[in-house]
Amino acid sequence: MIKKIIIFTDLDGTLLHSETFEFENIKQYIQNLLSKNISIIPNSSKTKAEILNFCHELKEELPFIAENGAAIYKMNLINSDFPEKIILSRDKDEILNVFLKKIPKKFISKCKFVLKLKKDEQLKIFGLSEKQLSCASDREFSVPLIFKGNKIEKNNLFKLASDIGLTMQEGGRVINLSDNVGKSFAMKKVRRIFDKTEKQELKIIGVGDNFNDLDMLKNSDIACLVFNEKFKLDTLNIKNCLVSKKPAPEGWEEVVKMALEKIQ
Repeated sequence: MIKKIIIFTDLDGTLLHSETFEFENIKQYIQNLLSKNISIIPNSSKTKAEILNFCHELKEELPFIAENGAAIYKMNLINSDFPEKIILSRDKDEILNVFLKKIPKKFISKCKFVLKLKKDEQLKIFGLSEKQLSCASDREFSVPLIFKGNKIEKNNLFKLASDIGLTMQEGGRVINLSDNVGKSFAMKKVRRIFDKTEKQELKIIGVGDNFNDLDMLKNSDIACLVFNEKFKLDTLNIKNCLVSKKPAPEGWEEVVKMALEKIQ
């Protein structure tokens, strides 16, 4: 049976440089993969607007998953029978209302909601230009925040959020308050769509660099980790995970080549 390869990939710090968000050095390699009928599906905490900008820079149209599994877009690019948009989350206002009503005030007082801060503070936290900030702020399903409590308090807050049907997903710069969704949840949804309509054997490659990617990696056929000096590899509990020696973006190409060689 012919194998259909799908690469689900995080963006910031995985495919994009963690500080500059550049990927020019691997753009040609990505385009070569797409020309070989390998599907690349960004699976990111980024907004729809941000990922569309990434696709514009790549000069390719891609299906993608936005805001940590909240919504799936443009699956019809792979197969015209697939849906163009799948929403898996409540909207951000409803999520925030539940959080503010049900989480004790002693925890909420230590939450710094990023989009309520002054623009210069937001720019510093996200590390973005003003133009990029506009797209990053265009959130439909998640609320970025910084928690000022200690590690024990943060762990307790994460558990409390889980108990009320929400998730708090920690990325490289902020914590995203979301509905009870995740990158893995959305990835499995995409896989079920393929399984119902495609006769090809699927091979799923997952590529990430941080804690909020772990569940996606654990549910991939081949897990790939792009080197991140802030992420301690000894905390990883994934069998046969491939790890790049280089950081993003070159590390993305390095580890994807390793994965494809393993499949072949």
